[in-house]
Amino acid sequence: MKASRYLVVSAALLLAALHSLAMAQDEPPFRRGAALERMEQFKKIRMMEVLKLDEQTSIRFFSRYNKYQETLRELRLKQAGLLGQLQTLRRSNAGEGEYDKIIRELRALEGEMDNAKGKYLDELSEVLTKRQLAEYIVFEWRFQQNLRELLRDAQQGRGMPPR
Repeated sequence: MKASRYLVVSAALLLAALHSLAMAQDEPPFRRGAALERMEQFKKIRMMEVLKLDEQTSIRFFSRYNKYQETLRELRLKQAGLLGQLQTLRRSNAGEGEYDKIIRELRALEGEMDNAKGKYLDELSEVLTKRQLAEYIVFEWRFQQNLRELLRDAQQGRGMPPR
């Protein structure tokens, strides 16, 4: 009973954060950042609860977590730039060689992302127990899955076609 109530409260908080995120699509960029920040804070609180982190472990964990998130953000920005270049090439009927160069760079970037994740998980294994690491991996997967489902549901509810 207590677990189901906790799940309902967690879901309600996540829905509120996602609603803010969905509504932020029509708002100025500074408001979108606030919605994303609230969602990230909710995620961090849930991670602390799920992983049962003490204060010292929490500090060490989030130091590594924040560093990895920044690395991912930088890699995703590079990826977005390369995808933009691909779109430009498609519109200009570019030659095969031009496509090949960008595709090779995208593949190399995917390798960098994989390497960054491997290094991050290695660093986490220095801080977390194996059980906590497993809980974290499952938490991240579920969080992303739930986020995608809620965004899809929000799009359908607003009459927006899925991307």
